[in-house]
Amino acid sequence: MVLCYLPALTLPFAHHDNVRFFDKFYAPASSIPGKRDPQFSMVYLLGRPLTAEIHQIIYTHVSNLKDLDLLRCLTVSILAIDAGLLANIFYGFGMGALESLGLSVAIFILPGAEDAVIMLALQNPLAVLMALWAYLSSEALVSCCLILASMLLYPQWSFFLFVPLLVKYLIYQHRYLNVVYNELLKSTFIFAITAIFYYCFVKAFISLNNARAGSYAFTIDLNFFYWKLLSVFSKILPMSFNFWNIHTIPWLGLALMGLTIIVLRKQAILCFLIVLSTASFWLLARADVIIHRIFFVTSALALMAFLIGIKNSLPVSKNIGKYIMMGAMTVGLIDVHYLTFLNAVNYNIEFAYIKQSLLAYHKPFSRIHIVLPASNTKGYNGQETVDDTFNARTASYNFTTDTLNLVKAALKDNNVPTSWWVYSCEDDQRKCLRQMPLGYRILVTHTNKDQPVYYSPGMVLIDLNKL
Repeated sequence: MVLCYLPALTLPFAHHDNVRFFDKFYAPASSIPGKRDPQFSMVYLLGRPLTAEIHQIIYTHVSNLKDLDLLRCLTVSILAIDAGLLANIFYGFGMGALESLGLSVAIFILPGAEDAVIMLALQNPLAVLMALWAYLSSEALVSCCLILASMLLYPQWSFFLFVPLLVKYLIYQHRYLNVVYNELLKSTFIFAITAIFYYCFVKAFISLNNARAGSYAFTIDLNFFYWKLLSVFSKILPMSFNFWNIHTIPWLGLALMGLTIIVLRKQAILCFLIVLSTASFWLLARADVIIHRIFFVTSALALMAFLIGIKNSLPVSKNIGKYIMMGAMTVGLIDVHYLTFLNAVNYNIEFAYIKQSLLAYHKPFSRIHIVLPASNTKGYNGQETVDDTFNARTASYNFTTDTLNLVKAALKDNNVPTSWWVYSCEDDQRKCLRQMPLGYRILVTHTNKDQPVYYSPGMVLIDLNKL
């Protein structure tokens, strides 16, 4: 797994949500002590208070891009722990050592897991770890607490509790089915009770201002329920059955889903009910965004159902499971390593270009002007943008929260004194120059492509469309 994600661990970059960790630099000294992560309140409102606290710790301690590399190493380490723990659970079900390892690693290199590495979302693999511990616990109360912790980190990934349960059901087939059914019912009951408590707890004590959260508000909204239910079958399941391919091919996803139903036979009904249950939070929530990280568990269950279904449909052989799982893992590792390389290069190019443009200006500068990318449909690597994670252009999202902080990260990497104040302005360039407050040393302005640029003394021009 480390080799798979190696490009993201060795090439320095910051992208989208994680550039905000540089927000605290180049600001008036009076505003820095005790400063909160810009997304702290929002993440709390989303019902993820543990994630908010983790991000605040990161925000406080990150000082350069090397720190982000270390955090990505930590994220990959937690994913590896998750993979090892899950492989051990599979091994306990009677799967071979290599078979267990192959299936487990194949799961933790799916796009949702890679998203956690690129976006520095270490709370997501922590949520999986809590869910797996909940499965292993023999005490119902302990399981409830661990599932609750998982939900307070990232609720969609708390459904990972059902991953070992589905594998156990598919492996045992006609043996000990009563035991498996009882365990599944017990786990479903514990999960449902915990989910209800989680919702009531967050609504009562945390998410009191849904207006601020907008479309991400922590509330049940059934206005688009039927449209979203249709999207589960037309978009989400095809995306999940594309496995490691981020560029969803709908007919391929539907074909692999149909093949899975055929090879599972009678087991297909319960299997797909479990798979569909992982979309329940999304179906009931106001947010309607469809991205890989939200449906990571859906993809994991789809992959397992497909691989184990294929194995069970073939003639019994001692090594057939090992070949299938290790083969799937190998295909996934090659694909994801290449995808990780493309993305690491994509974001490194953007950061390096800004950094080098500043270094190339050998005179003192008082203004940085950014010409924003014309579009965000393709990355700087020429690949199609998927979600807000893969092959994107950080500067295309939000000037004050993304582009400006990317500039701050470059200034920090160039050892520009943090005592300098950086002032950003979204108004007309000339108006910005007149209104720049006293005490600020650097003004950051921007225009879109093809808009006129008003030049001023000591200005560094960075046109991201030249990349």
